[in-house]
Amino acid sequence: MNRTPSTAVAVPLELLKSRTIRVLTDSFQEVFTAAYDEERARKEAAKRRLMAELLGVDEFAAPQSHEDYCPGAA
Repeated sequence: MNRTPSTAVAVPLELLKSRTIRVLTDSFQEVFTAAYDEERARKEAAKRRLMAELLGVDEFAAPQSHEDYCPGAA
C-alpha cells in the first residue's frame, strides 16, 4: 500500500479570521446539521414502521401458503 505522509499546513491567522472562512464553516455546519436531522428522521420512521409490522405479527398463526408436513401420509 502506497501512503503519502501528511503534513500540517500553516494557515495565517488573518485568513482564519476572515469572513469567507466563517461563512464556509457556518454553511458546512448548517448542511451537516440538516443532513444529520434528515437521516435521524428517516431512521426513526423506519423504526416505527418495523415496530408496527412486528406488533401485527401473530407468531402462532399458521400461514395459508404452505402444507403441514405429515410423515407417512400419502
